Amino acid sequence: MSSLPLLHRKIKTVVSPFHEMLCSLHVLYQPEHHPRRLEWSQELLKKMPPQLRDGIRQVGGWTDCWTALVDLADHAGQPMTCRKGIDALSTQPDAELIHLALNNRVPIGSIIQWMNGTRGLEDQELEEAGLTLLDSLEEFRKLLTGTLAEYEESFFRREWQDVEPWLQTAAAAFQQEAEKSVEKALASLHPRLFAENGEITAQKANTYHFSYDSLEHIYVFPSTFIFPHLLIGWYGKDLYLPLAVDIPELPYSEAPPADLLLRFKALGDETRLKIVKLLWKGPHCTKQLAPVLGISEAAVSKHLKLLTEAGLIRAKRRGNYQFYSADKEEFEMTLVLQRQFLEQ
Repeated sequence: MSSLPLLHRKIKTVVSPFHEMLCSLHVLYQPEHHPRRLEWSQELLKKMPPQLRDGIRQVGGWTDCWTALVDLADHAGQPMTCRKGIDALSTQPDAELIHLALNNRVPIGSIIQWMNGTRGLEDQELEEAGLTLLDSLEEFRKLLTGTLAEYEESFFRREWQDVEPWLQTAAAAFQQEAEKSVEKALASLHPRLFAENGEITAQKANTYHFSYDSLEHIYVFPSTFIFPHLLIGWYGKDLYLPLAVDIPELPYSEAPPADLLLRFKALGDETRLKIVKLLWKGPHCTKQLAPVLGISEAAVSKHLKLLTEAGLIRAKRRGNYQFYSADKEEFEMTLVLQRQFLEQ
């Protein structure tokens, strides 16, 4: 028997205060990516005490712009209050907290090895970030939970009262649509999400496929903040999907994100594109690049500075020289940022 007729039974919409609070913190960390929330974030950041703004910035820098922490809210598969979420983070075992903060990119076993003094992760940059977090873990935990508690009490509690009715309405409407036409409902969640031919496909920097038969639950989390991102997650046989909820009276910004403009500016030059092509093949220093490009080392350095500021390349010192390489993940992210802007 086809799994399609049973698919709608696997879907559950979850209106979760903690999920929505984390999404709002992501917006405050990167306002320019969220045109429906740009003015809201700008006004709120002006009202915040500097210490809270700094806390949001610091924690976001450790946790993939706050999105890494969303897994904690989503894996419950049910609504989680802000207080319960904060308490869970305050009591999370050290290795699990680092695993969560690093967005599940490092196995817990490797983190435990770090704690025992063993190194050896292939991604040295990621290992260095994890070891730095481990060395300051108690300070990070205190900053994380303190920032969440202050933000929830001083700002988000009132925001939740405003957005909850919209979330509940959208959740009920989506559930009804899923009962009528489950594939159509799932595909309506995002322009880069598809449900057809027995599988759900999500197009991000990478493309992910989830067969209907492999899933036990599909949790859909409505949010007034997450647009235009396709924020997905999975754990075991559970899949977590976003439902962007529009509040009509919110002002909308047509301006492209500043970081997208910076990337296009960095790539909009013949010499810099040649540099990127060379760095794509492997690390180079200015002394190697200058004769190949036929320009001075000083000129190469200026081009490298623009590419670095755009986040497209990274540097690592080896002996007396700084070697530069293309950050291929960021080039993939550039395509995502471009599509997000065009799809708005």
